[in-house]
Amino acid sequence: MTGGPVSAVAFDLDGTLVDLERFHHDALLRAAREVGVALTWDDALHRLPHFIGGPDPRVAAEVAALSGAGVAPAEVLAAKRRYFSALVGAADGIVPRAGAAELLDRLAGRGVPLAVGTVTEREPALGILRRAGLLGHFGADRVVAARDVPELKPAPHVYRETARRLGVPPQDQLVFEDSVTGITAARSAGSPVVAMPTVSDPGYLASIGAAGATAVFPDWHDPALPPLLDRLLSAGLDRLLSAGSAAATAAGSDGRPGSPGRRQRTDPDPSPREACRP
Repeated sequence: MTGGPVSAVAFDLDGTLVDLERFHHDALLRAAREVGVALTWDDALHRLPHFIGGPDPRVAAEVAALSGAGVAPAEVLAAKRRYFSALVGAADGIVPRAGAAELLDRLAGRGVPLAVGTVTEREPALGILRRAGLLGHFGADRVVAARDVPELKPAPHVYRETARRLGVPPQDQLVFEDSVTGITAARSAGSPVVAMPTVSDPGYLASIGAAGATAVFPDWHDPALPPLLDRLLSAGLDRLLSAGSAAATAAGSDGRPGSPGRRQRTDPDPSPREACRP
């Protein structure tokens, strides 16, 4: 990450824009019980490395390994997806995380190109975005889902593909994520990352900082988030609109964001970030 300006934004879906993590977790714990693995939520957090953020095939393999009974990961995966679909289908409604829709409106008002990068299968992802009232912010063609890439997160392909569809280099794309898996994917793609975790476990928050998040915010209403976006995007969009001019070059080099409090670090040092807030 360069710490420089950005000109487009990509978002993870589950946990970041829409908090369906409880459904994912409940579905996985039920699937684990089917194969004889009894886990509490805390057990799963500490025994399954990909419990937060997936992707599903990896966490299914981790559950299968705990079974000790020759259970195939595909069996766990099928059960988890079955339970998840039932839980989402029975939900009265799907709403964005508080403040997320307002931030999308703010970005759209500035003409910022937006995309979604998720490990969820395409049709469920589009359905979740529709039910949450968010699909119009992106359009189906800017939703990158599991089938669109050769490898899922934490590999970089999802966020390389969102950058391609947004028409920017990955380093000019800001990514919002809620998990270590997703942060690793974005950083591997070369994109700066802001973390919006739903988990308050201190150990997990520390791992988010270690994964390379530039900033960590507990929610979309944090007052330090808009100033950070304004500094990053003002320089990036000016550069995009005035490509090739000397003025744009100067604006790009001077447009490095500041440091409000301890929520962020924007220096070019790629060492682990210290911006975690419980």
